[in-house]
Amino acid sequence: MMSKRHESGSVAPPKRTQSVRLAAVLALGWLTASVMQASPTPDANPGEIRPLASKEEMIRDRFQRFQDRVFRLREQLSQTEPENAARLGKALTQAGELALAEKLDEIIRMLTESSALDEAVDAQGQWLEDADRLLSILLEQDSNNEERKQELERLQAYREKLEQILAQQKSLRAETGQTSAAARLAQQIDQALRRLDALQARQQQLSKATAASPNQASQQAGDQQTLSQDTQQLAEDIAKLSEPSSQESKDSAQVESAKGQMQAASQSTQQGAQSMSQAGQQMSQSNSSGAQSQQQEAEKALQEAKEKLEAAKQALGEQQRTPGQMGGEQKALAQQTRGLSDQMKQDAAQSGQSGGKKSGGKSGQSGQKSPPGQQNLDQAEQEMGGAAESLEEEKPQEATPKQDKAIAELEQAQQELEQALEQLRKEQREETLRDLEARFREMLSKQRPINDSTLALDQLGRERFGRAEELQLADLSAAQRALAEQAATCLHILDEEGTTIAFPRVVEQLAEDMTASADRLAGLDVGAITQTIQQEIVDTLEQLLEAVKKMQQENEQQAGQPNSGNKEPPLLPPSAELKLLRASQLRVNTRTTAITESAAKGEEAPQAAAEALRKLAARQVECAEIAKQMRDKAR
Repeated sequence: MMSKRHESGSVAPPKRTQSVRLAAVLALGWLTASVMQASPTPDANPGEIRPLASKEEMIRDRFQRFQDRVFRLREQLSQTEPENAARLGKALTQAGELALAEKLDEIIRMLTESSALDEAVDAQGQWLEDADRLLSILLEQDSNNEERKQELERLQAYREKLEQILAQQKSLRAETGQTSAAARLAQQIDQALRRLDALQARQQQLSKATAASPNQASQQAGDQQTLSQDTQQLAEDIAKLSEPSSQESKDSAQVESAKGQMQAASQSTQQGAQSMSQAGQQMSQSNSSGAQSQQQEAEKALQEAKEKLEAAKQALGEQQRTPGQMGGEQKALAQQTRGLSDQMKQDAAQSGQSGGKKSGGKSGQSGQKSPPGQQNLDQAEQEMGGAAESLEEEKPQEATPKQDKAIAELEQAQQELEQALEQLRKEQREETLRDLEARFREMLSKQRPINDSTLALDQLGRERFGRAEELQLADLSAAQRALAEQAATCLHILDEEGTTIAFPRVVEQLAEDMTASADRLAGLDVGAITQTIQQEIVDTLEQLLEAVKKMQQENEQQAGQPNSGNKEPPLLPPSAELKLLRASQLRVNTRTTAITESAAKGEEAPQAAAEALRKLAARQVECAEIAKQMRDKAR
């Protein structure tokens, strides 16, 4: 599983290599901690010098074994993993150039001479600085990791720019649609005005005929009723035109104002139709005076309707921007789209020249994959150019279909970018989980012997400790402190990753416990509290490993499934984080009991117990804060 080739073409670093390389890092870290322990104090007496020299000789022997181990590992990886082999070779070369082995021999000589102790301190300080250079080489990121990070940054930058272009295009499409809708509505108003003029002319003729021949009004009643029906139809047609648009194509302020005037025009036309109908009824009853009164009301209502329609048309003419002006913006937006596409091509070419990988995308004529979404951007840019031409020709109706196609292409480009980003994030999460698993497993393998040695020394009894036991405890303390440094490295990885809440805080607590254990071992304390802390360290590492392994299994089960939404998933799910928090709370409870019982038995000094409880109270507060943050995040 660890060497599985991903779809993008990258090869995940084998877990075996990570574990062995990590062992080399830990070995060197342990050696540097041992050198610090072997450093003489200014007030060292002659009786203490020889043991320090002996310890320095042990360090020299271990450093030689460390070099041999790195050399053998480099040979093993020279064919299968040349990049890792080259890193180890670089570390060996650096060790030779810095003469680290020879400097340890010189430090041993200085420690055998009481007059050279100050020189020994300086020499040890320089050796530690040189050893840090080796650590930097061994901890260098794989080029795949760095390339992935750079690719993520590029794709995220593309996505942000694309989101801006897409938002501007949608806004421009809405404005173009509103302009097109306003133009179409203006045409419809003109048609309604023409129909209204015809109705007014017919009504005026009927009114004149009724006034001229009152006795023949009954003969014209049918024409009046027909006119009423036609007027009613116009009122209904105007009412339909004045209905608000759908939420997707919301009306502009100008169109909304015009439709308000049209609603009033429809009502006036409706009133005119009703007056016409009543006039027809009066005419059928030969009541010419009543008919003339209703006819006058009808003419007045039609004139009001006409004024309202003209006001609606005037409102439409108050558009803030002309199609030509929008055409300029559309052309500029097309240029931005072209610029983003060109940037993608340029970055892809540079990445290809440097041996970088491509993520996603479609195959081009050269056989190489283009950046994800880049071809869609080219299509969108062409549609935008066509829309700009239509707008400049004052044809917004022709521009909107082209803008719709441009938006569809931009959204497709956005989807391809998101898929590429998701794939890279998935690879990054898998790499981080593999790295953390290797580190936690290595720390666990180192912690268990420390716990066993601590228990054995406690069973021997502190009153029987001699110089050998004190040196052993110094070694155990150094080894424990080296593990604390490794836990701090894991914390840095998690803080950089930044998607979890409880996970990094639990690792931070792990580093604190390791430091506390190292301090107690340095103080020759191997009692119940020290052993409780060490057992909690093992429990924590096992729980962290369980959480990481579970997440790795979930990632494998979800392989190929699309991520819901654009939000980056956390390194660990909330359920796993909650389990880690619960375990942390249980450790607080267990440690509280251990401190209280040790203090009651007199095994722990009152002042030391009080200080331990104070630190534990701070951890309890931290657990509460973690729970609060997890609750707030879940809302």
